[in-house]
Amino acid sequence: MTSTATIYSPTGECRTLEANAAASEVRKDPREWSFTKPAPVGWDRETPRYRVTIQGGVYPSPNSRFRFEPPFASCSDNSVWQYAARPHNQGEIIETREWPHASFCALNYAAEKVLDYFRNHSKSRLPRSPWQDGRVRLSDGLSGSGIQPIEVRPEKFDARPSAVATGFQPSRKISAA
Repeated sequence: MTSTATIYSPTGECRTLEANAAASEVRKDPREWSFTKPAPVGWDRETPRYRVTIQGGVYPSPNSRFRFEPPFASCSDNSVWQYAARPHNQGEIIETREWPHASFCALNYAAEKVLDYFRNHSKSRLPRSPWQDGRVRLSDGLSGSGIQPIEVRPEKFDARPSAVATGFQPSRKISAA
């Protein structure tokens, strides 16, 4: 029995082929075919949705000002969600444009991306919210296009005395003494 694999094109086309043939297609043109399903169109403008998974739910921080600060790197109580406005029970579905609690379960593609980014990046570098200018923007200030290095070539430098460099040849008369 042969195994099959599905490959995806950025145009939305997908093919299910024998595994070796699929691997060959992806190797041949990795920009055209991939084993990873492409992101849905407009996913970054969709509000992330999560399910609360902690038994007993999550509740807001006793210090309400924490809701207006960037995410904390750690918290002494795992049931506290820094951005909660009210307590949320286990199994409750939350739609939020704030950073999620690390235990939440993502329910849409935008939530998957935000949750993955939140779990795998330094919290102290994250902005106040992943939602900016009407869309999800995942940046920690360290990643991104950055500055592209350019090659600097110094001008040619001639260390010879200027007389030699210009081709000046002094006339030498040798007198017989």
